[in-house]
Amino acid sequence: MQKARLVLFLIVAVLLNACEEPVDMDIPQAETTTVAHVSQAYDDTLQVFIARTRHIYDTSRYSGCDSTAEAFVIHNGNQTPLRYNGKRFIADGLSAQPGDTISLRVTGTDNKHTLAQTLIPKSIIAHSIEITPSALLIDDVYFSRVQLSFDDPSDETNYYEFSLTVTQIVDDSSSSFGYHYFRSFDPIMVSEDIMQYEPITMLFSDAMFNGSRVSIPMYYFLYFFTESLQKVIVVSELRNVTSEHYHYYKTLYKFMYNQGGIWQGMTLPVSVNGNIENGAGLFSLFTSTRDTVVYDFR
Repeated sequence: MQKARLVLFLIVAVLLNACEEPVDMDIPQAETTTVAHVSQAYDDTLQVFIARTRHIYDTSRYSGCDSTAEAFVIHNGNQTPLRYNGKRFIADGLSAQPGDTISLRVTGTDNKHTLAQTLIPKSIIAHSIEITPSALLIDDVYFSRVQLSFDDPSDETNYYEFSLTVTQIVDDSSSSFGYHYFRSFDPIMVSEDIMQYEPITMLFSDAMFNGSRVSIPMYYFLYFFTESLQKVIVVSELRNVTSEHYHYYKTLYKFMYNQGGIWQGMTLPVSVNGNIENGAGLFSLFTSTRDTVVYDFR
């Protein structure tokens, strides 16, 4: 009995000592950081979301884009002021081509401006984007197949992203965005070490096919939230993205998948900053090829 008590005492002592072990953590400074994140509309209009954050020191509810920010982009030596349209900032009249360099500047305080620069990738025209509905049955779920075929340039490393935009039409006056789930068994995608993180888009480089024509099969499953749909519109898009975009979203997807919960506890912070100087976020543009498929249930 005494031996058992001694063992129990040692176990409790070890647990208490473990709880007292210090954990090193970098606490951010109590200063405001500018967050800038660029996006492109279907008409390739440059849009920038600008926000301010004080990290863990924020005590107010997140209020979205900072409409009071002052920012502009620089292209071919010309400055174009960004205009706030009620949701984000847009660059009116900006006309850029693949291979052009565009810079962003957000006015800060004490001459500490937020800066970024990106090079628009070359335009890669997809040879074909073929979608075959219900092509594969996995665990009693039908996945549609997407076959990408395109020619890859050989002069440098290229980075790509494949995305789907799903719109569910309930009736003539009601629609909503749907969700999808990707699968791929192709060696190119498997080598990216991203499939297990349930990515929202498919990111890959040309490390295995640089300078050649490639054909990559992918599969996706659409989540339908109602049985009274009239039709579903699926817009597929193959993007030629920058290295910063590729690495930013791969890191972000891994972090989102590994977020802590009630059973896992809190995860360690991870840096997913792209190419923003004196700030955070990502300023990166892309070129793309799109295709549209309509599923009509009427």
